[in-house]
Amino acid sequence: MDGLKEIIILGGGYAGIYAGKVFKKKLRKNPNVRVRLIDQNESHVLLTQLHEVAGNRSKSKDLQVSLKEIFDGSKVEYIQDRIANADLDKQTLTSASGEVYNFDYLILGTGSEPTYYGIPGMEEHSFTLWSLDDAKTIRTHIRSMFIAASKESDPAKREALLTFVVGGGGFTGVEMMGELAEWVSTLCKTYNVDRGEVRLIIVEALPEICPVLEKKGLVKRMVDYLEKSLHVEIMTGAAIKEVQPDHIILENETINTRTCIWTGGVKANEFTKDLGLTLNKRDRIDVNEYCQTNYDNVYAIGDNSYFVDDKSQVLPPLVESAMQTGANAAKNIIADIEGTPKKKLKPALHGLMVSVGGNFAVADIMGIPMWGFLAMMMKHIVDLHYLWEINGFKQIWRYIGHEFGDIKGGIGVLVRHLSTKTNAFWLTLLRVFIGLRFLLEGIHKFQDGWFGDWAKLYSGASNMLWSDATPQWYIWIMKTFIVPYQMVLQKAIVVAEIGLGLMLIFGIFTALAALGTMAMSASFVMAAWGGAFWDPLILLIGSFALLGGAGRAFGLDYYILPWIFSLSKKPVPYPKHITFEE
Repeated sequence: MDGLKEIIILGGGYAGIYAGKVFKKKLRKNPNVRVRLIDQNESHVLLTQLHEVAGNRSKSKDLQVSLKEIFDGSKVEYIQDRIANADLDKQTLTSASGEVYNFDYLILGTGSEPTYYGIPGMEEHSFTLWSLDDAKTIRTHIRSMFIAASKESDPAKREALLTFVVGGGGFTGVEMMGELAEWVSTLCKTYNVDRGEVRLIIVEALPEICPVLEKKGLVKRMVDYLEKSLHVEIMTGAAIKEVQPDHIILENETINTRTCIWTGGVKANEFTKDLGLTLNKRDRIDVNEYCQTNYDNVYAIGDNSYFVDDKSQVLPPLVESAMQTGANAAKNIIADIEGTPKKKLKPALHGLMVSVGGNFAVADIMGIPMWGFLAMMMKHIVDLHYLWEINGFKQIWRYIGHEFGDIKGGIGVLVRHLSTKTNAFWLTLLRVFIGLRFLLEGIHKFQDGWFGDWAKLYSGASNMLWSDATPQWYIWIMKTFIVPYQMVLQKAIVVAEIGLGLMLIFGIFTALAALGTMAMSASFVMAAWGGAFWDPLILLIGSFALLGGAGRAFGLDYYILPWIFSLSKKPVPYPKHITFEE
């Protein structure tokens, strides 16, 4: 390989993030490659949750993941900049400020934007839901409509203020309406508006909303929930012909409204149109089986790519599609650099999920239909899996807080109780007490000869494995797995009790120590079942309480854990002979 290979990922969306994660993992030991991810925003935005911000369920910060944080200390360098021009022949990108970036390989992941199909007034007078700013604008506007309606006495004007139309009955439109319908109940109480005055309407040109789910019977369940539980009107087979500031025009009807939210279609980002690439429907870039464009060193991923599989099916613009195309492009660039065969993209879409507010969803997971609570939990599991992959526990905890904190009943109540914070200071005495208890018990066993001759079993050790009232399944486990190794076990118990005791007393790796004392206490409870099991039971319950960060107050965890978490933030070392242009 000759010289330094420059790879640029343009766009920090779902596809770009996954491409970057592949490079982060597979090129971390390659000093002859530089990877840069360029995006005009400082954060990766969870676009699939924009409706939650528009419907006032989540804050905008809940949907933002720092790009710098995702790739900090790794092979991938994040650069915040806006690219204005690209010359694919010269292999350069030029930013709006005139900065020039050279590349050997380019991955285009600039995403998509709304398309209006030439409907008069749609672009000028409707709201879109395609960015965080869009979501915040919709949220502010909806609240302003209720404020204005609370002061308006003219019935016709009041009707227009309280009529909310979502144009497009696809996934985004349904999710937007679900959030709005749940928020409306609160807005009505806040601004003293009768819920019966509010009209919520989904307008869809096709015969069904979300028709891709029709085969599994999920559309009917979705419609029933929207109409019966959320009081939403659904107009299918009704195309919007024109949009004006105070009304929309359908083929056979005019609806007076000050709010039209357009979710009816998207196209590839305008940036890609003049790059000399072969375009297909809605300006998506034609790619081959390796996600390459008509330039071998330029790859298109996510919503930018128009990929047709071996069954002549077009890969839909979904998050899972974006992740798979991003990963495939990155792997093929690595293969090209290393001189190994490229791999064809073989899409494997596992399902579709649509949430209708915070308490209901439908899903088709690998052909299995789900709805209600089960579908909602499946959606959360998928979201958590993605967040774990890009940013670990920190992002997962934030997600749990904003997704479940305000949900009525069920999981929401549970999470609100679990998320109630307790100062670790008050757990210090309990931690030290349990630590002393285990330390002194270990020392006592040591003095009694438990750690003596390796060929001799301490006389009391064989009497402590079970009692007459111990369940038979536990006795079987002891006889099968413990008794044959009892001489080793008695010494291991001494070491464990002394070690765990010291860890708790000094507050070092407290959570691990607490798990250890819980396991030992549970074993002692079973061994003493029906007799003196209250003492180990109290230790078991007390150890459980120590899992909540008990070592961060008056403990070494206060210093050690932040240091451990910072290890992954260390910069990537490059050989001295490699220099980068500033």
